[in-house]
Amino acid sequence: MPSEPITIAPSGFTPLDQAAPKTSGPRHKGRWVLLACLALFVLAMLFLFSARSLQIAVIAEVPADVSVSGFSLPLGKRYLLLPGEYEVGAKAEGYETLVTTVTVDDRDSQTVELTLQALPGRVSIDSTPQGASVTVDGASVGKTPLVDLPLEEGAHQIRLEEARHLPLEQTLQVTGRDVQQALALQLAPAWAMVTIDSTPGGASILLDGEAAGQTPATIEVLQGEHQLMLQLPSYADWQKSLRIKASEDQDLGQVSLLPAPGELG
Repeated sequence: MPSEPITIAPSGFTPLDQAAPKTSGPRHKGRWVLLACLALFVLAMLFLFSARSLQIAVIAEVPADVSVSGFSLPLGKRYLLLPGEYEVGAKAEGYETLVTTVTVDDRDSQTVELTLQALPGRVSIDSTPQGASVTVDGASVGKTPLVDLPLEEGAHQIRLEEARHLPLEQTLQVTGRDVQQALALQLAPAWAMVTIDSTPGGASILLDGEAAGQTPATIEVLQGEHQLMLQLPSYADWQKSLRIKASEDQDLGQVSLLPAPGELG
């Protein structure tokens, strides 16, 4: 019995090196990471070898914040910087912000001092009585009460003047740095009390030609020299020169008025 012919069908062929997709193994990734770390290490060493040390000292009563333009490596108050020009800034509460240019040269170590300028203080000045004229260091600044008057840090001469009171002057140490300070002053009177009576009573009192009351009376008289006069119809004028010292009262007693000429009999 004759055998049936066998048919052989062709099949696809794939080479072994193309049978699976290529993948980069961990070994390749690790190599790139190592190369990157090595490059960073080299750059860091070059920076450390070329960098110079700059110490920034800020003169202020409170801690300050310091900023440096460009790349720098802060180490406490020191900064590692490559030679060149840098913009250095410092700011602190109560002070003006300071920005300056600093040149880092080839010296291994440098120091730069930044002195911050304090903001003015805010001073309020009041007096009893109010309305006194105020001068600060000889310059007029207004009348009391004054609120938040800006004054630079340091000692200042404050003077108050009011017409019926003695001038008052004192030194004020201003803290500055936007700190508020208040000054309340009591002005001493620049007058004295003068008591006078007359016989007969009811005489008009004239002080430097101005009416000041009738006897008996106690009147305020400013310090200095004055002319006091008593006038009463049918009686001769009576007058006296006064030298008044502040707060030293005077009692002139009872003055006997004489009849005016032509009124006798």
